[in-house]
Amino acid sequence: MNLLKTMALMLMLLLTGCLGRPAQLLPVGSHTILNTDQLEAEWPQGWMTLRPAEKDEEAAKQGLLFVVTHDGFSLQSMRLAQRSIEGEFKHTQKKLSVGMLPQEAAAILLDDIRADSNMVDFTIIENGPTILAGSQGFKIKYAYRSKSGLRRQSVMYGCLDKGMLITLTFDAPQRHYFALDLPTFEKVKDSLRWKS
Repeated sequence: MNLLKTMALMLMLLLTGCLGRPAQLLPVGSHTILNTDQLEAEWPQGWMTLRPAEKDEEAAKQGLLFVVTHDGFSLQSMRLAQRSIEGEFKHTQKKLSVGMLPQEAAAILLDDIRADSNMVDFTIIENGPTILAGSQGFKIKYAYRSKSGLRRQSVMYGCLDKGMLITLTFDAPQRHYFALDLPTFEKVKDSLRWKS
């Protein structure tokens, strides 16, 4: 009898949406478009898209929309995030503000990245202006060593637009996957746009 009550309660919660949307790992192009999606891009075919669960508090705090990979998240990943300018960072107390210049925002993001204890021997390779989703933005290219000793490299594009911080990041091991998949990432970056 208790089992039936439990199952009925779970079904009721599921039907009323109390459990929220679960995390979804699907081939590129087969994910559900949500009403909250304000950005779109041409993601590479043959890659997999992970959309975090609706109730994933850490992903929501960071504004994570998607993580896309071809061979596995530790081998290469592209992350698209969109969050309010007022949101807090994970590793720094510094804040973004409305009207801030892209390079000022880049400096705060660099502070947040540097403070991440999972990144050792952090080195900035490039930090300069660019265009992202039609807005003035920044490009940060950096290298680091993971705690396990693997040398990795990342490129982050970002902009402040419509009261939001938008970031598109590519991360891969420096030795093979970074150079291999960087051109694919650049195509995604060039295709990123706001929905009308």
